Amino acid sequence: MPNEPGLTTSVAPGSMLLRAASELILAQQRSSNLSNCVVIVPNLFVVAPLQRALRHAAGGAALLLPNITTLPLWAESVVLPLSVVPASRRLAWVHSALRDGGWFPGLDLWQVAAEVLALIDDCARHGVALPQDVNDFQRVIRQALRALDNHAFQFEARLVHELWRALQGNRKEIDRHGAYHLRLAELAANASVPLYVIGMMEATSAEDEFLQRYAHRQPVHVLRANANESAAQSPLFALLQSAWCDLASSITLIARAKQFANQHKTSPARSLHTFAASSLEQESRAVELTVRHWLNQGKRAIAIIAQDRLTARRVRARLERVQILIADESGWTLSTTTASSLVMRWLDLVSNDFYFRDLFDLLHSPFLLSEEVRQSVRNELEKLLIEANYIGGVQKLRAIVERSQRSDGTARLIDAFISAGLQFGRKPRTLSRWLRALIETFHQLGATSALRNDAAGADLLQLLQTLAIELENERDVYSLNEWRRWLDRELENASFRDTSIASAVVLTHLGLTDGRRFEGVILLGADADHLPSPSSHALFNDAVLHQLGLPNAAAHRELELQRLMQVFAQADAALVTWQAAKGNEPNPASPYWARLIAFHRVAYGEDLAETELAQWLDNNPVIAGDDSDFGVRLMPRPSAPQLLPGSFSASDYSSLIACPYQFFVRRMLAIREHDEVAEAMEKKDYGELVHRILAEFHGRYPVVSIYDDGKLVQSLREISERIFRSAPDSDSLSRAWRLRWERIIPAYLSWQREREHQGWRWQASEVVAESPLELGSGSVVQLRGRLDRIDRRQDELNHENFSVLDYKTGNERQLKNRAADPDEDSQLPFYAMLASPMPSELAYVALESIPIMAHVMAGEVEEIALDHRRRLQTTLNDIALGKGLPAHGIDGVCAFCEAQGVCRKPYWERGDES
Repeated sequence: MPNEPGLTTSVAPGSMLLRAASELILAQQRSSNLSNCVVIVPNLFVVAPLQRALRHAAGGAALLLPNITTLPLWAESVVLPLSVVPASRRLAWVHSALRDGGWFPGLDLWQVAAEVLALIDDCARHGVALPQDVNDFQRVIRQALRALDNHAFQFEARLVHELWRALQGNRKEIDRHGAYHLRLAELAANASVPLYVIGMMEATSAEDEFLQRYAHRQPVHVLRANANESAAQSPLFALLQSAWCDLASSITLIARAKQFANQHKTSPARSLHTFAASSLEQESRAVELTVRHWLNQGKRAIAIIAQDRLTARRVRARLERVQILIADESGWTLSTTTASSLVMRWLDLVSNDFYFRDLFDLLHSPFLLSEEVRQSVRNELEKLLIEANYIGGVQKLRAIVERSQRSDGTARLIDAFISAGLQFGRKPRTLSRWLRALIETFHQLGATSALRNDAAGADLLQLLQTLAIELENERDVYSLNEWRRWLDRELENASFRDTSIASAVVLTHLGLTDGRRFEGVILLGADADHLPSPSSHALFNDAVLHQLGLPNAAAHRELELQRLMQVFAQADAALVTWQAAKGNEPNPASPYWARLIAFHRVAYGEDLAETELAQWLDNNPVIAGDDSDFGVRLMPRPSAPQLLPGSFSASDYSSLIACPYQFFVRRMLAIREHDEVAEAMEKKDYGELVHRILAEFHGRYPVVSIYDDGKLVQSLREISERIFRSAPDSDSLSRAWRLRWERIIPAYLSWQREREHQGWRWQASEVVAESPLELGSGSVVQLRGRLDRIDRRQDELNHENFSVLDYKTGNERQLKNRAADPDEDSQLPFYAMLASPMPSELAYVALESIPIMAHVMAGEVEEIALDHRRRLQTTLNDIALGKGLPAHGIDGVCAFCEAQGVCRKPYWERGDES
């Protein structure tokens, strides 16, 4: 009789599983009222397809549908008299036991605690030992020790045993696995309705025992997908099975492949292709194009199975840009969300005593103020800290802000940062108090409301509040670094899932494909690093897991292959992708796919590679609508006569000559990279200090020939020491730079004496000069600059000659080449345009060489200056008339150009511009 207690098991092909389940349920229940039975499915994504299958099997008749759920969710309906200890508290207990016992000094004990707890939980989940019976677990450990006389294993077993005891103790609570078993026992003891179990591919011994006990009171029908049935139904399943699962056979792969080809004359894998991408970008583009193609074909059930989450994020971004949303079933790791980045940036700031880079990073968070206000405050603060050369120190930051005349918004925000930072502190606390301090920080920074209005932010706040409550009674204290390592793990293990998206394209993982059929399947990241999936147990090897009665790697691989065969055999089309190389290193395919490719090549003489897609991508490195080009297909040639600047510097002229587009971005659009705080003295800082030293020195000693070297050297060193002290006091390199300069001092004085012997006398240093340049339109552009040094000399006819010198601390060979080619060099000719009267000599003074060398510009200075003046005048006239500013910079210019992010030279169409 259909309603008699007992357990029956039946099988069906994977592709027919839901249809067979529907027919079984209707046949057994013999009624349109199915509400008096429970149907267990592998995951909730099977519920809707099963409901549709039931209606179809009933011929469209009205049905009262059964309770369709998963076994863990059904068990949650049972209320237990015992309290369930949260996983966070159990992890804290294990960590405390490790720390108190002196285990693993110097290692991250949170990582060790998590691995040990995972093993203990697996023992409980698979019935190796129930949490109430410590002796059973000790007996299993002793048996394992006798079976494996291994010192390392003895250490591991002793560790697990002691931590198990630490978990048990005298606590009255029960862990989640024990609670699950008790709930199952309660369901079995009170069984009152028939039970159907559909497509469950993995069940623990406790779950199998539950089914047996339930069957004593009510009928239990288990329907599973059977490999032999699936192979008979699907030639592709049979091919995958022959390539992957006949390894125990003595028949070689070659023999199996030939035998399969004799049975199936044409390849069943016509719809299955592989794609070995050259890069992450190419892999994500290949997936995007495939999804778009399938959607255009009318496919409405497409699964992207993500073995590699990094590539999955890139694929999701690409698809969303072309208005294809993805329903992400497995969710995002909470630690990767923008909300969690606020936490990490804040902790960086506090840990590093308000290091300036951490402060700037925090100011980029969208949860602080509005975008417009935040941008304004950030820019204002960056300028302030750069001017003060602030590196770090919360009290120093407060003093800088108090001294400055800044807007109220900036002052209030920084004051909130400082107050929150001082209150948060770094004094050791309990886990719960650390969490509450973090939540309070969000309030002080005004971020709580923005977090609540963000889906991931709301999940983050809920997680922090839940953990704070769960850990309220834990009294062990932790340093900031210990707590932060714990928090990193919690955020890494927590998931955020956007449930608002319903889409034909789902991003999922292999475990959620049980019992489901997709029209198109893409396996993403099928390389050896990601498939087979890594073991969840790092502490114990396969032999130990087997001795303990836990599933080992072989069992895991078998289940993984069964799932792959089922999902691919049912799909109309499938693509398997991976990156053939990462960086400069080869990245081999998963052994699963390497074996299948070899099998298919032997059987049918054909590769499974998707050649058409690969060829298209090779021939189209940039595609329309791709974010990598933003529509930039030609060399940009902007025209903006209204933006012609009213003043012009030597650096502007150099930029205009090097690349007109660079000048357009830098000067006309005023888009420049911000100056940065000097954490260590750089070459340009050194050069600026040397300029200041020499200006002060020559102002004090206009003629050095009348003084002895000892006095001059002493004076120059005193000036140098004082000016170098103005460098950041935290900069350990400033002393090295000063010593480097002091080594050059004698050579510089020798060069200066020789120059005076030639008749030249120092006239002035750091001279601000300007000269008007009239344009054809009648407008005037002011040429402006600062001349490092002007010397004066009288010739035989008593005429005064002037020399413009430019100090350089760069490469002497480059300076010599620049001076030798006045057509290419722009700096000295520009200074000649500014000087009045016109100098007779232009020279670079190389302050790095010993002896000091002055490289005089070749040619007549007046002729050089006039040529450059005419060139500049013509160019500025063209700009004023609307002529385009092309991006024709050479590679040497582009390599160091901050405008390349706007210019995007690498993405222009080939052959359109030279």
